[in-house]
Order: sequence, then structure tokens, then C-alpha cells
Amino acid sequence: MATASPTAPGASAPAPLRFSTAHVPAAERLAAWEEYNERELFGLRASTHSQRGLLATQTNLELPRLRFTEIAGNDHVIERTPRNIASKPVDSVMLCLLLEGDAFFYHSDGCDTLTAGDAVIYDTERPFMYGFSSAMRQVILELPRAVFQGRDSSESAFRPRVLRLTDSAAASNYARAAATAVRRAMESPPDDVVALEDSMLELFGLISGQSPHAASTGYLLAAKDFVRRYLGESDLSLSRIARAVGLSERHLARVFADAGLTVATFVMEARLARARELLSVSSPSAMPVAGVAASVGFVSPAHFSRAFKARFGCSPSEFRGASLAG
Repeated sequence: MATASPTAPGASAPAPLRFSTAHVPAAERLAAWEEYNERELFGLRASTHSQRGLLATQTNLELPRLRFTEIAGNDHVIERTPRNIASKPVDSVMLCLLLEGDAFFYHSDGCDTLTAGDAVIYDTERPFMYGFSSAMRQVILELPRAVFQGRDSSESAFRPRVLRLTDSAAASNYARAAATAVRRAMESPPDDVVALEDSMLELFGLISGQSPHAASTGYLLAAKDFVRRYLGESDLSLSRIARAVGLSERHLARVFADAGLTVATFVMEARLARARELLSVSSPSAMPVAGVAASVGFVSPAHFSRAFKARFGCSPSEFRGASLAG
């Protein structure tokens, strides 16, 4: 991945590229996967003992400074050999967040195992073997070496490392926020690429244990993601969110203030926006208004109705009626 020149603030992202072996004959899937990865990521060897061959899907989104990748597949092994490295050097550092499955990572310093929730950082210019013993899914954040060196220039930074993110609630939340941001960007490419890259670089630093230069946008992204994941719970207080992202309450309030927000305002906006989505559902299984209120964390239906009307100018029932009529 080449280091591109900086993009103007507000620049939009290109469309993601998707590839699947599902429509390739089983006997040809490994070769197809190797060819695609050599073109889009890096040269590798792939193998599997599955009778279906390698059944996998990959989505790539290339931004000016970073590349996002999501991979889902059955059990398989990939290997980057010295020959692969010599034939196609790729000066990048990868952060792989394992979302589903169990894996092992074999490298010059030994062999580490991973389970869902763990991550591995590796240098593409060092040989490795990365295997999955079951169905797997992961997202990858790829940094060109020049970008990575600007954050941590020590030689040890390039050694493969497995990160036990589930050992820390804050690190686990950073990883979830990063994975969510990657997947959202692939589903709907962001309008402001620079802001997204800045946030993801900060999250990379927080996840990998580097000392962040100014992690305010990384913390903000993690805090917002935590709120959205727990909208159904009534307690989304400043103290709870601060604990989740590893900050003091004062520091978190300042992070939101820097973005022109308060924690309480963002939580309320997130609750009401989700409620509006749910009230727009017209299927027979749609939740009643009281159920919508509870599902987004309102203890009192009356409080929900007042807040909704103040925000959208109509009651939840009126909004639902207008949505159905339309």
C-alpha cells in the first residue's frame, strides 16, 4: 500500500471493493484467493482441509493513509513466505481484530493463539503463518510503514504481537469501536475521510498501547460507539461511559466539548434517533410505542413522548401514523 498525499478535509471515500470465492469452483478457490490478495493486499499462500475449499469473502476500502479490510471465511491458513515478500514487498503494518473464531499466529519469535476479541499486529515484511481452526471473521486496519513510524519508531514496534484486548474493558471498547467504524465505512463510505482516518489512527494507538499524541477523536469515537451499543439501558451516565473508555469524567466531558457536544445531549439524541428508526417500521411485528421507549432506555413512556415531541415536533404515535400513511 503506497502512502498517498494528504486529502483535503471533507473529501469523500471511494467505493469499497468486494470479492468472494462463493461463485468459484471449489477446486479453484485457493488459487482465486491468492490471486486476489496479491492484487489487493499482499502475496501469500493459502491452504485448507475443508472439502468445500476456501469459502471466503473480502471487502477492502482504500483511503489516502489507511486501508480497511473485512474478511469472513471457513477454516484455513495463510502464510507470507520469504518468497512472497521478495516478489512483492508491501511496506505496511497490520492490526487484525479477530471478531469470530479461534486462530494461531506463527512467527519468528514463537506461536501465539487468539480467540474472538483478541488482536494481532504484524509487519508484512516479516514471514508469518496465520491460521483459523473454524469459521472466522476479522477486520484489519492497515497502516503504511511511514505512517506507523510517525507514531512509534522503535524497532520493537515492528515485532509481531498478540493483544489480549478482553483483559481490559477500555481496550475491548476501543477495538469494538474500531471494528464498527470499519464496517460502517464499508457500508456507507464517509463524507469526511480525513476525520475518519484521524480517529482510526488514534484508536490504533489506544488499542496497541502506544502513547497517543492527542487521542480526543479516538476517545470520542469509542464513547459514541459504547453509547449506541447500550442504548437499551437507562444508565448511560457520564461516569459509566468514562469508565468504559478509560478516562476521568472531566476528561471525557472535555473530549465531547471539543466536538461541540455534551455527553447528556449526545445520549439523548442517540436514543431519539434510534426510536425514530424503530417507529418507522411498518411490519406487523413492529413494537408498540411503549416497547420502543423501553428499547432505547426510557424508563417512563411519558418522558419519552415529551422528549420525542420536543425534538421532532410530534408525538411518537403521530410520527408512526404519518410514517404508515406515507
